[in-house]
Amino acid sequence: MLKKYRPYIIIFYILSAASLITASFIDLKLDIFLNNPDDAFSIWFEATGEMPCRLICTFAGVLIFYLAEKTALKIFGLIVDLGGSAYLGYHIAHYLFLERYNIAFGLIFGLGIALLALYIGQFIKVDDNLKKAFIILSVAGIIVMFAQLGLIEISKVLWGRVRFRDLIKDGSYDRFTAWYIINGVTGNRSFPSGHTAGAAMSYLMMALPFVSPKWAKRRYLCFALPLIYTSIVAYTRLVMGAHYLSDVTVGGAIGFTVTIIAIGILDKKYFTIKE
Repeated sequence: MLKKYRPYIIIFYILSAASLITASFIDLKLDIFLNNPDDAFSIWFEATGEMPCRLICTFAGVLIFYLAEKTALKIFGLIVDLGGSAYLGYHIAHYLFLERYNIAFGLIFGLGIALLALYIGQFIKVDDNLKKAFIILSVAGIIVMFAQLGLIEISKVLWGRVRFRDLIKDGSYDRFTAWYIINGVTGNRSFPSGHTAGAAMSYLMMALPFVSPKWAKRRYLCFALPLIYTSIVAYTRLVMGAHYLSDVTVGGAIGFTVTIIAIGILDKKYFTIKE
């Protein structure tokens, strides 16, 4: 059934290629034009843009906990829920400028999120014949999240690209480098954009038609909504001076690609809903 998405996948990579080619010429100029770190809209998405990534473990853990029949799998779901929620709490603490209390806030606030998610989860209704598919999708979502984070972190270290806002602090653009230049380990982490890759985890919505017939006719929404959301987050990263057009393009492409690979594998081996 992944073939049903082929037109959307082609459109995505055409847009990404066009964006990357354009970025080769206007990366720095575009950031100079858009830079406005006081923009409230962009500040909001700096704090919330990665939520699709941060929420995966919480949601996946709750689904596994309630849908699994085996006790060991239920325990795994509970651990994932607690760990993912603590990670979310740590993330929120960072953007609330509570760095001194990151760990404490993450544990306390994360525990609250985990318990709330577990409470809400008891009201989730899934047909018995779809439970296995949702459990598999939940596990796949966790794997995709870690794969995306790993690729982003490795790329950031290897490219060592300086952020635009650091150039502003320098008072000079001399340290700017094009996206295709690998600088090595410099401590700079502009390329690619982690926020955009995290937002691109919303493309996991594209798996819904594979596990639920109700979503089969909403396939276009499962692609369009993540595309719009990820594009908004990408735009705000430029406005904040955190990234360049090439950074957000590659970040979004990484998130999209690992998701599509996972869906493709699951479609062949596990998904049973067909049209």
